[in-house]
Amino acid sequence: HIINNTPKIGQMNKFPHTSENLAQLIKQTQEKNPQEDSHEAFKGIFNQLADRVFAYACPRTECREDAMDITQETFIELWNTLNKFQYRSDNEFYGFVFLLARRRLARYYKKRKKTLPLEEIKIEKYYEMDIGENRSYLRRYLGALASNYQELLQLRYWLDMTYGEIALVMDINENTAKVWHHRAIKQLKDLINKHGESI
Repeated sequence: HIINNTPKIGQMNKFPHTSENLAQLIKQTQEKNPQEDSHEAFKGIFNQLADRVFAYACPRTECREDAMDITQETFIELWNTLNKFQYRSDNEFYGFVFLLARRRLARYYKKRKKTLPLEEIKIEKYYEMDIGENRSYLRRYLGALASNYQELLQLRYWLDMTYGEIALVMDINENTAKVWHHRAIKQLKDLINKHGESI
């Protein structure tokens, strides 16, 4: 019942890269004394992160309801394991939460014996290439990239993550994230140009 009274997923504000209160909310949740304060602190964490986790799960599941279930299960697991987490930075905490989400998605696909549908990706206005009116073609070409490039571009341009956050979620270092991004962008440009589109 921890997250029953929180705002509905999809109705919260866009998740910021930094939060002045996140470290305090984590500490209050871990203390669990009194329990009412701990629950309220955890709701604060949920309010900051739930939309981002849902946005990450949505294109990787068969329907919106499954994505909501993945999000809910992620935060239930977070509640049960948060006492083991040692806070050092917001970015490291984001990586921890998304690691839980990825584990939930792995179980989801293991049950269905399917592969992750990374080609179902949306690219928003944060795309760093000057693509003009050709943005609508990206979804078609993105599926031709390696799966790690697909996931990185989704995290970067759909969830608007920094390279540091991407590195934590994908379990790579920040420099590797930047190198993969550069290579992925180059491959996308080559694919689009190959099909007669101008970038």
